Amino acid sequence: METVLELLDRAESVLRRHLGRLPAERRQAIEDEVLGLFRMARAALPRELHQASRLMEEAELALARSREEARRIVLDAQAHARSLAESGTAYGRASEALAATEEARREADRIRRGADEYAADVLARLEAEMERILAAIRRGQEVLRVAGGRARRSG
Repeated sequence: METVLELLDRAESVLRRHLGRLPAERRQAIEDEVLGLFRMARAALPRELHQASRLMEEAELALARSREEARRIVLDAQAHARSLAESGTAYGRASEALAATEEARREADRIRRGADEYAADVLARLEAEMERILAAIRRGQEVLRVAGGRARRSG
């Protein structure tokens, strides 16, 4: 599911893609007006929504980094295990290689779990923030309904 900010970005992208089809004399005025509306829409969004978006990006980046680190550790351990196996046929070398590989897998699992926990924490904070935003929106809608009802009765 896309966020409001992502939808605004997509709509702006579509507009920019199709502006070239407009007559040159109208293009600049339409571009200025519509892009101005996009800026106003972004500015009208609650500050928390922008913060939530940044939190999501941060969580996704941390998760990607953690997964890459875990993958690198496993690859390093496998290379080390191959090197040990190729450098000697003794049972002890194979045993060391196996132990190194297992240790790397455990470390990679630990990193993945940490990244997953971090992502879950960020998502929980994001959910709480979004619930606050929704509550504020609902309160605003209720205020508008009440004000609209008064205006109809007095009019």
